[in-house]
Amino acid sequence: MGKLTAGAFNQLRKDAEQGNVQAQFVLAGAYYNGNGVARNSVEGARWLLRAAEQGYAPAQCDLGGMYVKGAGVEQSYQDALKWLRKAAEQGDAMAQHSLGSIYAKGFRDKSVGFFYRVVFANATRDYVEAYKWFTLAAKNGHEQSLKDRAFIAKMWMKDYQIARAEQLIREFEQGIKT
Repeated sequence: MGKLTAGAFNQLRKDAEQGNVQAQFVLAGAYYNGNGVARNSVEGARWLLRAAEQGYAPAQCDLGGMYVKGAGVEQSYQDALKWLRKAAEQGDAMAQHSLGSIYAKGFRDKSVGFFYRVVFANATRDYVEAYKWFTLAAKNGHEQSLKDRAFIAKMWMKDYQIARAEQLIREFEQGIKT
C-alpha cells in the first residue's frame, strides 16, 4: 500500500470506527508505520486489538508480535502467547512460526536484568512445542520454519521428543478437521 492521503486516511478511520475489521487492521498499520498520520504504536496496538478481538488472524498475529517486542504495549509473555495462539489455531503461518520461535529461543523479558532474562528464557523454552509450531507453519507455506525445525531437531532434540511433537501435530490437525 502506498502513502495514504488525508482523504483516504479519514475514510479508513471512518470504516474502522464502524467495525470493519480489515479497515481496523490497515488503520493499525498506518499508525504503527506512520502512513498518512504521525507514527503512534500505542494507537496502532489499540486498533489491532479491536480487529483481533473480532477474530481477525492477521491482527492477532501482529498484536502477539507487539507483545513479544513490547512495541505499543507492555511486553507480556502471556499476552504474546494468547494472541499468537489464536491466530495460529486459525492456520496463520506467521503466527505459527512466531510461536515456534518463542518456544525455540525462550521469551526474553526486557523488564528484568540480564541474569533473570536468561533464566526466564530458559524456563520458557520448549523444543517439542517449537517443533510442532514450525512444522505446522511449514505446512502452511512458511519455508524458514523447515530450516528452524531441522536446526532444533538436530541440535537439541531426542528421538522421543520428536515423536511427541509429531503426536501433538496429529492431534492439532485432527482438532481442526472436526
